[in-house]
Order: sequence, then structure tokens, then C-alpha cells
Amino acid sequence: MKYAINNFVFDTDQLLLMRAGEVVGFRLNEAKLLALLLSEPHKLFSKEEILDNVWAGKVVAEQAVFQNIRNLRALFGEDAIKTFSKKGYQWQLPVTPVNEELAIKREIDSSTPAIQTATPGAIKSAAGKMRAGILVASLLLLALTVGWQTQQRSATLPKLALVPFSLEAGMPQALGDQLADGLQTASAFEPVVFKARPIPRDFLLIPQQYFQSITQSTQAPYVFMGVVNEHAGGLRIRYLLKSRNNSWRAEHQAPDAARLAMLINNHIGLILHSGLLEIDEQNTRLLEATLKLLQSQHPQDLNLQKALIDVQTRAGDAASGTMLAKALQENAARQQDELFLAKGYLAEASTYIYENLLADAEVPLAKAEAGFQALNDWDGLATVERERISAAFTNHDFDQVQQHVQRAVEWSRRAGDMAQEYRLNTWAAVLANKFGRDEERWAYLDKARAILDKHGSAPELYALIHFYAGMFEKDPAAAETQYRKVLALLPADQQWWEHERAQVHLSEMLIQQARWQDALDLYADQPRGAVQELQLGKIRMAQQQWQQAEQHGVISFNAATQNDQLQSALDAALYLLQLDKHQHKPMNNFYRQFLLKEANNVPHWIAFNAAPLAEVGLELKAP
Repeated sequence: MKYAINNFVFDTDQLLLMRAGEVVGFRLNEAKLLALLLSEPHKLFSKEEILDNVWAGKVVAEQAVFQNIRNLRALFGEDAIKTFSKKGYQWQLPVTPVNEELAIKREIDSSTPAIQTATPGAIKSAAGKMRAGILVASLLLLALTVGWQTQQRSATLPKLALVPFSLEAGMPQALGDQLADGLQTASAFEPVVFKARPIPRDFLLIPQQYFQSITQSTQAPYVFMGVVNEHAGGLRIRYLLKSRNNSWRAEHQAPDAARLAMLINNHIGLILHSGLLEIDEQNTRLLEATLKLLQSQHPQDLNLQKALIDVQTRAGDAASGTMLAKALQENAARQQDELFLAKGYLAEASTYIYENLLADAEVPLAKAEAGFQALNDWDGLATVERERISAAFTNHDFDQVQQHVQRAVEWSRRAGDMAQEYRLNTWAAVLANKFGRDEERWAYLDKARAILDKHGSAPELYALIHFYAGMFEKDPAAAETQYRKVLALLPADQQWWEHERAQVHLSEMLIQQARWQDALDLYADQPRGAVQELQLGKIRMAQQQWQQAEQHGVISFNAATQNDQLQSALDAALYLLQLDKHQHKPMNNFYRQFLLKEANNVPHWIAFNAAPLAEVGLELKAP
């Protein structure tokens, strides 16, 4: 059966989702869940019913249901599925069954346009009349959908908490007030000004520290903060939109505050209504699919184009990133946007460096540097030096690394960007550690700590320094002390990379010391995702509690695959093969095939796991 839902058509038999005649990227379990909800649109389905029908015979965590509900809402809108606390979920949007035979007959008779395109055979027999009818039908359906969505949005505009702008030194407060007034008249969202307490510029670096208190105070699920400076005779803003699941960074420039406010309003409205902020930040596939759709709908939006390049490069598709970077350059040149033209050159260089094509990176890097230099864009120049640091590291030249770090720090100071200066020093400490330069690694960490001390930064920022200190310490007791400082500084119920990695490193130390209960206690009374379940499995495997070890591994794999966290899924699959080997069991072919099929999508994962892959008989080579 086929159903029309807004501007989508969903085939429940083939589990195929279409929009404007094109297949929409859609995972199998999301399709199964949508088919279940549409089978009885007025029924309230419990979590247990969903698990039994969508994941029949599989052991998965309840989080899989939450994530797939979230993904469907990202596609169809927040109001598509209603949550009934402790009861379940119910479909909310209008659903129209598509009668293909009637649609074909109507098109042949040149009568009422059909909602859905006909079958291939029918199109052959009535091709001429069908093309026009289908076009009319598509336009009619699109118009109805836009009208319905406009009514829905006007009735329930998303709330956005506005944190007062951070103005660069010397800028008049009147400019910030004018911008704030412009945002408060937005039509695409409902602004709520947050004035309960001053929020420092640290928000841009560690938004999760302030997010909960801001959203609780304003009852707004999204938070906005921007930094404004004078730029090329006008104004420029760099800002962050933050939700519970994700964040969005963008920048705009305009001759005056009024036009800058208009640009911000339009772009924020686009992002809030796109569903991007509802997608888990680790779900790179869904992020990429959503960005591709948005970019095709708004081809002139340079921020969207740049974000798509970053996502594709991060996902390992640097070749596509290179083509998109060149397209960004062409688009920016047409718009006479010198800033994004320089960013396009920088993005191109970044994709080459990712693929170790260092010679190819030199020309776009030089063009990016010249562009940022002409604009007096110190942040951009610091970012150029960051790419040169990456190239020097790839070239195994630590002296060059240090020179480029020094230049990047100088540009960051000139820009007044404490966050970038801090990050550069922590990154340099890690690189020094990789080169075996013990003295330099501690010196860079000390510099990072001095930057935080100087600016009176939030305590949470010190967690990264403690984490790296734990990595560098040679004495296990001293390393444990550093890792526990990280865990004490950062709450477990927020998304902190440092907290997650400190847990992993510490649990592996405790496993080596056979301190089983101490290791298990690290994960007690806190949310557990794929990474945490895998570590619990490793603890149980070390104890030779095989059944529990396998259960945690399977839960980890399922949670990772349901959330499109490919690297975590690869980790769990490899662990489960290792578990089979330790028990002298035949290795599970499903996980073996998964690794053979998916690992090539993450080349650096193959390089990092070369030894354990060889242990289970898989000689994979990075493409």
C-alpha cells in the first residue's frame, strides 16, 4: 500500500520513501517503524510493541526506539509523532491512501490530477498525458503541503532562547541592541531573551555547560549566541545554535545591523524548521542526507554548502568534499563573497590533506591565506595554520608543527580568540606526545592551563587538560588521579567527549589491574550508549563471564547501528569476533561480513585497528 504524507509518498510493501519522484535516504528500521505506525494511524503503540514488530528476535536497547522516533520526526516534523508518557507513541499527521489504478485512469482521461506517479507499464501506455498530469499533481501536492506546513508553523513556532551578543572590544552596545531587536521581530521562530545571568563567550566552546539552565529558565528547546565584530567595512557575526542533540555554527556579514539581522533571521528559521538540530550529531549519514536536501533547495546558502563539505570529509568521502569545495568557490565568487571564497579554498586544501595529497594542498592553502589576509581575518589565518599543522604532522616533521603552532597562536591572540589559542596548545601537546617529545607535551599543557587561568575560564574547560595529563602520565596511580578529575568535573548526563574517553581509558587501566568492581562502578547509575555498553562487555570478557560479555557487545552493536554511529558499530563487531576467538568458537559470519563491507568507509579506523583485525583473521587495507 502507498500513502501520501505531506510531500512524501511511502510504499509500505517495498518500504520505500519518495519525495518529488526521488528516493529519500531511509534506514530499514525507520521504514519498518513508519509502516507499523501507519498500519493503524490512530493506535497508540507501546515501546514493547514497537520492539517486537520492528526488531523481532533481536536484543536491542529501548534507546533504539527513541532514536528512530527522533529520526522520523526529523523527516516529517516534530508534530508527526506524539509521545504519551509511559504509554507509547501515536502518528499525528494526515495520511492519504494512494489509489494508483484510479490515478492512472484519471491521468489518461485528462481529468483530476493524481497524487502519485503511475506504474512503469501505465506510463508507457499513456506517457504524453501522464507527464503533464504528474507535474500538475506534484505542484498541487507541494502547494497543499506548503500551505499546511505554514499553518502548522504559524500555530506552533519553535522557541529560541537568545543569549545577549558578545561584542568585540570597542564596538558600541547600540549595535548589539539593534541586532537583538531585529531577532526579536523574527517570524520563523518565537524568540525568548535570556537575561537571568550573564553567559560568557565560553558558551561557544562548551555550550553543554550552560544549555540546561538556559532551556529550563526560558522553556525554549533551542539556544542562540553570537559574536559580532566589525569586518570589511561592515558587520560580521559568528554564531551557534544549540539543541539537546546537535549544534549548528554559521556566519554572516552585511553592511549594517538591519541587513545582518535579516540574514540571521532567515537562516535560523531555515535551520530550525529543517530538523537538522533534532539529528544526533554522530549520525553522519542522516546529517549528510538532510544537508544535501537543504543545499539542493537553497543552492545559494554558503553556510549550508560549507557544512556539507565538512560532514562529507568527516565521513571519509574526501573526494566528494573536494568537488563541493570547488563548487563553493564558484558560488562565493558569483556572490562576490570574499570570505567564503577563502573558506572554499581552505576546504579544498583540507580534503587534500585528509587524503595525504600534501602537494595538491599547497596552492589552495596559499589562496586561502591571501584571501584571509586581504580581509584582515585573523581567525581565518589561524585556521590556515591549523591545516598546515596537520600537513606537517602527516609529513612527520615536528619542527614544522611547532612553527605553525606558534604562528596560529599569534593569529588567535590577534583575533582575541582565547578558545582557539587554548585548543591549539592542547592539540600541540597531543602531537608532541605522538612524536615522543615528553618535555614539549607538558610545556604545551602548561600553556593551555595558563590561558584558562588568565581568562578565568569555566572549570569544565580544565577537564581536557586533565584528560591529556592522564594519557601522558607513566605512573598508573597518577594517571588514575587525572582521569578521576575529569569525571568529577563533567556530569555524566551531558555530552562531553572528555568524560567518555576518560571513562574508557580508566576502565581499561582497571581491567589490567583486575579491579573489576571499580571498573563496573564507572558506569553505574548513568545513561549508557554504544561506547559504555562495549566497555562493560570488555570488563565481563576479562572476567570470562562470556554470556554477559556477549550481551553487552550485542547491545553496543545494535545501539551503534540504530544511531548510525559507524565507528562504534565497527568497534563492537570487532569485539564480538574477538570474543568468539577467546571462547574458541566459530566466528560469527554476520559481524565478519559487516566489517568487510563497512570498514572501508572509515580508513583511519582500519589503520588504528590493524593488529586486532589481524588477530581475528581480517587483513583489511585502508583504501
